[in-house]
Amino acid sequence: MAWHWLSDGVPLWYEDHGAGRPLVLLQGLQFPAGYFWQKNLAALVEAGNRVIVLDLRGQGLSGKPSGDHSVARNAADLAEFLDGRDITGAMLLGVAFGGIVALEYLRSHPAHRLRALGLCEMSPRVMSDEGWEHPTFGDFPPEAARGYGAGVRADRALLDGFLDAAFADPLDPAIKAEMKAQMYLTPTETVATIIDDMVEPDFRAFLPEIALPTLLVYGRRNNPVMPGRVGAWMAGRIPAAELVELDGGGHSVFWEDPTGFNRAVADFASRH
Repeated sequence: MAWHWLSDGVPLWYEDHGAGRPLVLLQGLQFPAGYFWQKNLAALVEAGNRVIVLDLRGQGLSGKPSGDHSVARNAADLAEFLDGRDITGAMLLGVAFGGIVALEYLRSHPAHRLRALGLCEMSPRVMSDEGWEHPTFGDFPPEAARGYGAGVRADRALLDGFLDAAFADPLDPAIKAEMKAQMYLTPTETVATIIDDMVEPDFRAFLPEIALPTLLVYGRRNNPVMPGRVGAWMAGRIPAAELVELDGGGHSVFWEDPTGFNRAVADFASRH
């Protein structure tokens, strides 16, 4: 466990394991990295990767300032982290919100520190708009998407339903309670502020500009969060994309089918 201090004084918690070429993992919203990746970290290190996990601004064990928690701010923090730790030749893999941050990093910053990209269980456009077939939840009208953060501010239990939807099978009550305790390490206002902004970006037109080899991983089983085949849609637009669809889990496929997920990531990382 270590800390990287950003230029504005905010400490980012991170861990750096193993040797080999770097694999930087960005988890979904709320969960601390050490908890989120517990079923993946050891296997990916054993596959010969140097695996770096971190908590973004305001989340997990990192510093929790008030103010800007936008996707752009998180992408800038990531750029500062990679520069500050002098991480080069990395594969950057993001799940859900982590994938949104990864795409914003690529869109807004030079990609010279990366050799490859991985995106898991994310949509390039979270909310619905005319003609868009792959928003989160299959249908997420702008008024609902833009009101979601306010709903979380009023009652954070609103996210309990999302936790249920994120898993293909019902969670054991003890595991669910443990997960909620981990989620609540991130303050409610931070979560709501992130949600306010993360529903806005639209990366659809940017996808053909991605020059990096890109792994796309999606869960096919009982997945109301990403019910369509958004991964296939993205694979048709990212020039050097490889799509892996796993039947062993839903939105949390990295947790429900860690063997399949780890195999897909390790294989791709070894070839690119």
